[in-house]
Amino acid sequence: MFIKKAQGFKGNIVQQKYYQGSTTDHFDGKTFSNRSTAEQVKYLNSFDGIKWYFHMMTNAWTGLTPHVVQAHPKEREDGIKVTMIGHASILLQIEGYNILVDPVWSPRIGPVFFIGKKRVNPPGVPFSHLPPIDAVLITHNHYDHMDIRTLRRIFKKYNPIFFTPLGNDIVLKKHISNKMIIHTMDWFEEQFLKQNLKITLWPAYHWSARGIHDRNHALWGGFVISSEHYTAYFTGDTSYGDGVIFKQIKERFPSLDVAIINIGAYAPRAILKSHHNDPEEAVDIFVDSGAKQALGIHWGTFQLSSEEAYEPVHTLYGVLRDHLLAADNFIPLRPGQEWSPKEHKPLTKPSDLAIEDAPPKE
Repeated sequence: MFIKKAQGFKGNIVQQKYYQGSTTDHFDGKTFSNRSTAEQVKYLNSFDGIKWYFHMMTNAWTGLTPHVVQAHPKEREDGIKVTMIGHASILLQIEGYNILVDPVWSPRIGPVFFIGKKRVNPPGVPFSHLPPIDAVLITHNHYDHMDIRTLRRIFKKYNPIFFTPLGNDIVLKKHISNKMIIHTMDWFEEQFLKQNLKITLWPAYHWSARGIHDRNHALWGGFVISSEHYTAYFTGDTSYGDGVIFKQIKERFPSLDVAIINIGAYAPRAILKSHHNDPEEAVDIFVDSGAKQALGIHWGTFQLSSEEAYEPVHTLYGVLRDHLLAADNFIPLRPGQEWSPKEHKPLTKPSDLAIEDAPPKE
């Protein structure tokens, strides 16, 4: 059953750090939670955090990292085009509107800019070559998705409309401006950028925090962007969980043109399985959603886990082969690479030695 806006089942109002509102099936009056019935997210405790950091530091990227093709998008696109910026940042151009999702142009991510995780390649679109930005979608408040320095630049230059899950507006207005236009949304809620362009917040199996005392005080999710002719699904950070939310996408949006799915930052699985899907689960999400095309993101820009930079791509190709799917059904985008359904393939061909146009042979 789908609802335009989640309704509270107790009705009492409780105040907390980021958000105040009625309790629901995923908000207890203080914190948010996932709806997965098969697997609850196992949040990182101090010991897991140390193990995760140790794995990452002892498996630092030593091989190739994705080469960047600098894209220069047109000011407007009549159809739909996806341009990879890097990590989880994309530019979505759809029927004349320009939308940034989880934009990060900063050289590092983290609470302090000079000690944060360093990016290994520049953004695929120079900031000065962005087209006019109409809207910014922010999936959750982790530093690799909500980068205040980048968002401040975008607000000052373009003054777009922001869409984000419940509670995240508090962070944005505190650190950027009270004059920002921000639409906060609950899972399954719909908002309109314009009359013919709908934004739907979709659930994800994840969590939120920007410090040590605010875990799950703000909501997280993915987005479905739909116009009269096109529909795109951006998963946001998610694990596979019980898979229900991805099957529901197919029910709600049966003509899904493209699903933009995370494929990286998944190892070691014992620690990160509850937080990020791996390439095999990414293919499951693609199949479950019924999308005509999948694009892989969240790999090869910031090292947040212990797999090598290109491991998600090579693993993805193997999974596609095992599922008897063509390689161009699920394209792992590198910074600057573009995709449009007119071509049914990336408009900028990869040239990296580490990436091929077909799955690896036996």
